[in-house]
Amino acid sequence: MNLNLPEKEKISKKRMTLYITIAIILVITIVIVVGVQVLGNDFIDGIFGINKFTQKTEEQEQILKNNFYNLFDNTLEDKSNYDVVKIDKQKEIVYTKYEKKQKQENDYEIDISLPVINIKGKSVDNYNKKIENEVKEIENELLKSKGNNSVYNVKYKASIENDIISLIIYSNIKQAGNAQKTTISTFNYNLENNKELELKDIIKIYNLSSRNVQNKINDTIKNENKKVQKLKEIGYNILEREDNSGKYFIENSSNFFIYNNNLYIIYAYGNEEQTTELDLVII
Repeated sequence: MNLNLPEKEKISKKRMTLYITIAIILVITIVIVVGVQVLGNDFIDGIFGINKFTQKTEEQEQILKNNFYNLFDNTLEDKSNYDVVKIDKQKEIVYTKYEKKQKQENDYEIDISLPVINIKGKSVDNYNKKIENEVKEIENELLKSKGNNSVYNVKYKASIENDIISLIIYSNIKQAGNAQKTTISTFNYNLENNKELELKDIIKIYNLSSRNVQNKINDTIKNENKKVQKLKEIGYNILEREDNSGKYFIENSSNFFIYNNNLYIIYAYGNEEQTTELDLVII
C-alpha cells in the first residue's frame, strides 16, 4: 500500500522576510527593556547616539556645585569634531589671548587670563570685543589706583560638546571702599549652523521639558532664599532672592554653561550688584 504524504508547504521569501523582521524587532525590544531596567536610560541613549544631560541625585548636584569654582582653569576641552572658519588657523577655537599677572604693593594685584573665541562671525566678534573692553577698562583703572589694595582676577573655561561651544568667564574684583564683586559671563554657539544659542535653544536641542526646567529653577531659587532667611535671622547680611522675579524666567536666563553632559544655569548677582552671591541650577 502506497501512502502519499502531503508535501511540506513552502514558505515564500516575502513571508520569510516578514518573520525575520518580526524576530529582529522582538530581540531589539527585549534588549531595550532589559537595558533600561538594568543600566538605565543612558544605556539606550548610547546605543542610538542620543546625547542628553545625565540625571543626577541631590548629592551629585551638590558635588557639582561645590566644584564649580574649580572649573576655571583657562583651558578648552573639546569632545566634538567640527568644521569652522577660524580667525587664526594656527590657534585653537578658544585660547588665551591676553595674560597679565602683576602686583604693586599696597596698590593692586592683577591676575588676568582673557580668552578669545577664534571663529569668524558677527556675534562672536561682538562678544570678544565686549569682554575685552570690559576687562581692559577695569585693569587700566586699577593700574592708576594708589593705596587701594585692589584685587582683580579673570579666568575662564571652555568646552565643546555635541557641536556646541560653551564659554564661561569668571571675574572677581575688590576695590577700596567697595564690597567684593563676582561677575559671570557666558557665550554659547552652535558650530553646525553658526548661531549663537539662547537657553531655550539648548532646551530644544537636548529635548528637555521647558516646564521641568522652569520648575527646577523656581525650586532652586526658593530653597536658596530659605537658606538666606535663616542666615539673616542670626545676623548675616546676605542678598535676598526675589522668588517671583522675571529674571528667573527661561527667556531671561542668559548665563548658562554646558560641560561634561551637565547644564549649569547661573544667576550671578554681582553682574548687577556689589556682591559675590550667585545661584546655580544644574540639570
